[in-house]
Amino acid sequence: MFVTHSFRIPYEQYLYEELRMMQREAASVWNDIVREATSYYVSRKKWLSKTEIQSVRKTDKKAKYPWRRKYYYCIPLKKASMDITKDTISIKKASYGFSLPELLTKKKKKNWNEKFPKKNEAILLPNLSEEPLDECNYAEIVWRDGAYWFCYTVQVPERDLSSFDKKVAGADLGEIHAVAVATENKALLVSGRAMRSISQFRAKVLAELSKKMSRCKKGSNQWKKYKQAKHRIRQTSKNQLKELEHKTTKEVVSFLVEEQVTHFVIGNVSGIEKWTKKNEKKKQKTSKVRRQQLSLWNQGKMKQKLTYKAAWMGIKVEETEESYTSQDCPFCNGRHQAKGRHFICSVHKTEIHRDVNGAQNIARKKHTMAVQSLYSVLFKQPIWYKRFLSEEIRQKTKHPKDKPKKEPSIASRMA
Repeated sequence: MFVTHSFRIPYEQYLYEELRMMQREAASVWNDIVREATSYYVSRKKWLSKTEIQSVRKTDKKAKYPWRRKYYYCIPLKKASMDITKDTISIKKASYGFSLPELLTKKKKKNWNEKFPKKNEAILLPNLSEEPLDECNYAEIVWRDGAYWFCYTVQVPERDLSSFDKKVAGADLGEIHAVAVATENKALLVSGRAMRSISQFRAKVLAELSKKMSRCKKGSNQWKKYKQAKHRIRQTSKNQLKELEHKTTKEVVSFLVEEQVTHFVIGNVSGIEKWTKKNEKKKQKTSKVRRQQLSLWNQGKMKQKLTYKAAWMGIKVEETEESYTSQDCPFCNGRHQAKGRHFICSVHKTEIHRDVNGAQNIARKKHTMAVQSLYSVLFKQPIWYKRFLSEEIRQKTKHPKDKPKKEPSIASRMA
């Protein structure tokens, strides 16, 4: 299995200037493709297909269809363009003795057969990877969070679960509980309230800043300040959500490994926020606030991270449709409306958490699972902050250099 890792390239002015120049050169190749596709459409009233673009640009087999001009582009690096050692990564680079205007001027002259003077150079990067890069076939240099990052692909071995007995688990994605995963006799619920609050706060602040920008003249100093504030809010919330997503999925995968699960079924909730306004049935049940919550829900990223992390552990991942799984009763095979976070069967009077019931029913759509009362349900937060810890644990995690706070004197308290 191939995974992508990255490390931050330390800042050096000369190094960053060279990388910025390479970004501009990569963007010029992209702009040439845009120009060729546009001129082809103007002359023939037909757009070039992806296959035709790749045949024109044979050097880039992964070229996507261009749609706008770019000033910077990620620097793609193949194995032949890198010399990797234990301490350094050398990126090969070729430079010419003439500038582009000089080459064009000399080329117009008759009987000019001089070859382009080519000089091979290299850019040295520190090798800060945690694993050997001998088998790395592809890498990219990406600008992210105010710095350059070296992103590379490595092959990691998967766990062998052939000796394990078959055990199934299902996952129900949600907002209040980001992921509810359940087996036959045990369940885990990871809270998603922190992610929902960050998404709602971001939407509220961005709407307020957009309203203020509409009252300013475009391009003015105040308009630029509001634009910078929007960029800051987007970047901060993106980093916070990314951390919470990784923490949440890590808890789920650790639970699956601990329970020795071999087959993992995830409910597909994509498209749940669509047609909620035009469809009369969904319009009755879904309000404007609820539609906004569904639009801000990051269920796609959660599913993507769960899929590759579980596959990394050797667990077979499957996907199925998840409608009405929280309302179907496994005891009487009927359908009952859940009240709050609890599902109660009106026939057998059995009670179970609605998300746990949904996760088990999702797994039953693909595999057989025994029907029994479930009492072992574990609730977790993706991140436990210090204010939630007990006093005993807080004293253990306290830094030894921290000085105890002095109590105010009697005179100061009397004053």
